[in-house]
Amino acid sequence: MVSLLRRLKKTKVKDYAYINARVRVMRRSLIPKDDYRKLLNMEFQEIVRYLEETQYKKEIDELTHKYTGIRLMEYALNQNLCRTYNKLVNIASGIPKALIVEYLRRWDVQNIKSIIRGKMFGFSNQEIQESFVGAGELKYEDLVALLSKDSLDEIIKSLEGMPYYGILKEIGTKTLSEIEDDLDKLYYSRLLEIRPESQDIRYLIEFIKMEIDLKNIKTILRLTIEDATPEEILKSIIPGGYQITEEEARKLAGTGWDELVKSLESYWFWDAIADKITEERSVSRIEVFFDKYWGETVIKKSNYYPLSILPVLSYIILKKAEVDNLRIIARGRLEGIPREILEEQLVIV
Repeated sequence: MVSLLRRLKKTKVKDYAYINARVRVMRRSLIPKDDYRKLLNMEFQEIVRYLEETQYKKEIDELTHKYTGIRLMEYALNQNLCRTYNKLVNIASGIPKALIVEYLRRWDVQNIKSIIRGKMFGFSNQEIQESFVGAGELKYEDLVALLSKDSLDEIIKSLEGMPYYGILKEIGTKTLSEIEDDLDKLYYSRLLEIRPESQDIRYLIEFIKMEIDLKNIKTILRLTIEDATPEEILKSIIPGGYQITEEEARKLAGTGWDELVKSLESYWFWDAIADKITEERSVSRIEVFFDKYWGETVIKKSNYYPLSILPVLSYIILKKAEVDNLRIIARGRLEGIPREILEEQLVIV
């Protein structure tokens, strides 16, 4: 992908204009904010009927003869997400297309993690398959083929030639969490290898670095609550952050909660989460605050820089948040979780 960027050198304005015009239309199909309150008051079957009146109708209709209940919902949501992302790749061209492809490789990492973790902990192939979103280089049929292998060693061998193979070969000599951290680091290191030779690419690099910041601070907060050692925290830090670099992470790691929170006052995200983080010690709740703020931030950035990849990336993030919200609501209503608790878990931007 980097070589493609070097070959193209200069993005054609029309490439961004076209894909971003299409994305503006696609954003109109996202679930309206106010409808989430309605969904929280619906029973599971009412939620399914609601989704049959939206962009999820096609997937529900296709799968309803094969699955029922929450399984139907899981497959339909993931299939719609996959098709939406693949549509972005198909309608883009030039540098925007290359950037979208590389950004969506996060799904290769996520799917590989699901396979490895599922196999190691004895989940059935069907349970693992429900989590697949074939939006990266590995498409859905590729992932199913991997699952059909007789052993974890055969699965890893099948990935030879992909950038993840060197990390996966270390399964058995490293812990699963270390393997997963290494996969995340590899994904972001590839993005940061992109040469910022034009302003639109510089916007992208800043976006990626800020995304790394949020992943790193979530890691630091979670591991601090779990009383992890500074060494354990630093092993999970992704290099290349915007402000939370490895050096900054080293300063934050190992401090007590109150001191850690105080240290965050100088970071770019502080004003948005200051009240929440000083009142809360629930990392899952704090992560929701961060995700909401990130959604708001990427929307603002995409509006500031319309002739860049940022409008597409903001849509990718908003679409993922929508699918996550629908999954939380559907599962929660089916399991009888109180509306107030579900609402706290939603990322509504």
